[in-house]
Amino acid sequence: NHGSGVIVRENDGIYLVVTNDHVLISGAEHCIESAGGGFYQGFHLPMINDKVDLALLWFKSERGIEPVAHFASSPAAVIEESIQIVLATGFPANQRYEERAGLTVPLLKKPLEGGYNLTYTSDIDKGMSGGGIFNLNNELIGINAAHQEALWDATWTYQSGEPVAASLNKKLDLVAIGLNIISIDKVLKAIAIPSSEMIEDAEEADICLKAG
Repeated sequence: NHGSGVIVRENDGIYLVVTNDHVLISGAEHCIESAGGGFYQGFHLPMINDKVDLALLWFKSERGIEPVAHFASSPAAVIEESIQIVLATGFPANQRYEERAGLTVPLLKKPLEGGYNLTYTSDIDKGMSGGGIFNLNNELIGINAAHQEALWDATWTYQSGEPVAASLNKKLDLVAIGLNIISIDKVLKAIAIPSSEMIEDAEEADICLKAG
């Protein structure tokens, strides 16, 4: 599958990437192409909460410094702000990097199935899933997950399993849907750091280097 992602941490050449779980194929090799043109083999980090459409990959690089996203300084305040201008970023399938402006729209009082809890008006295309959503201070406030489907009616349910009302379903068809920075931060706090054995395996891997 093709998808986008955001580098959210770096420590001694080990980079951590957040994306959507739905863009990964279980058991497959994961190749990461960085914004600077580097190719790396990505290693999947298991997560405790599998009810959220988030996935974490890590890779090792000794070729240079890859850019790391800056989190919103006050995540709760950012999310609670009713309307703000945002830039949704990512790589549409077979296209170059894109930034799509939009506004956050407060439609959800509780998360949808997949943990989705951020709605906004940016025009998202397939392939941009997992791409970062940034505010005007260049701070990460979330990631993309689903684009608008105005051509047909989607049937959403809440994370609790309760169906979403028909009136809200119609509104959700008209906006992009993602996961906010609070959800991402919770996942990052619950993961295990890659072990030395995992890092040694990464040093031996070359499938993505050949692909590049």
